[in-house]
Amino acid sequence: MNKRTKNLFKMSAVGCVAIMGVSAASLPVHAMVSTQVTANVSAALPSKAPALAGIKVQEKVLNTTSKYLIADLKVPQLTGMLDTHYQDELNDIILSHAEKDLAQWEKDAAEMGKKAQADQMEYHPYNLYITYDLKSDGTGSPAGVISLTVTTEGSEGGTSMPRIDTYNVKNIAEAEPVALTDLLGANYKEKLDADILAAIKKDSDKYFLEEYTGTSTEQSFYIDKGNLVIVFPKYSIAPGYVGSPEFQFSLNHSSTDTTKLDLKKVATFTNKKGVLMVSLRDVASQLNYELKWNQSTKTAELMKGAQWTSVTLNKDSYFFAKMTPKALGAAPVLQDNKTYVPVQFVSEILQVEVQK
Repeated sequence: MNKRTKNLFKMSAVGCVAIMGVSAASLPVHAMVSTQVTANVSAALPSKAPALAGIKVQEKVLNTTSKYLIADLKVPQLTGMLDTHYQDELNDIILSHAEKDLAQWEKDAAEMGKKAQADQMEYHPYNLYITYDLKSDGTGSPAGVISLTVTTEGSEGGTSMPRIDTYNVKNIAEAEPVALTDLLGANYKEKLDADILAAIKKDSDKYFLEEYTGTSTEQSFYIDKGNLVIVFPKYSIAPGYVGSPEFQFSLNHSSTDTTKLDLKKVATFTNKKGVLMVSLRDVASQLNYELKWNQSTKTAELMKGAQWTSVTLNKDSYFFAKMTPKALGAAPVLQDNKTYVPVQFVSEILQVEVQK
């Protein structure tokens, strides 16, 4: 198994455990309840990319011949990805999960059904549902990101325990999984966990506050209309009636953040190449970024909530979180004990309008 295939398996590893049934009435997948809270974080993936055709889903229906199980299994298979090899591997994994779930539920249902018959007891067939939702087809924001959820939900005659597997992939020539660090930067966790905790405390009657321990390294999430949605399993941090709790954050900071940089309030100079340079400290102060300086590496780090980037003296390479670094025509320089960056850093990297 190659490295890319291993990464595919990791995307759905969180939810791939046995689905357990508990007492009460059975709920189909579409009846699940979720809670959503809105806050703001910033997208780290590049917003400018070649136009892509949206990927589509072909539905594969799995059937059962078991008289002990009622199954309604609609399994998604992606089409239209640039990387067809990755697409085939991903489709195989999604289908394999569904087939294994079906086989396990057929086995468990048959064992219970035969036991009920032997004990001369009434038996009610088990239920298994699989549904899916293509949240992002790769044409929206963040650019090129495909986001798919697959919900598997079974019942043994009581309330159901859904498993939500999420698949987030960047649709490029060599496709790759999208992680939270790609969207929010390497230091996202503390801020994100705090925002979710604050949302939980605002509606504390709905949650098990003591059960919330923050997001995990394999946290389930998906992208929907430019928003990041963090998903927790049913019963993990809330009673069953809440469903699978979700917390929503805006990723489209270019449309939601109306902050403008007033160039008149920033120290500037024009270098020998005619590039306007601006004081990084003044920029950070005006845009409410925290600025840290690492003397050993000559690097300045900017942070605001989940937003993060850094610049290094004499290195014409700029990025936001894990976006592909780009040159802006001038490297950061030190002048009068201040670090200066090209003004394009504000507009193209931080994506904030510069007002002259």
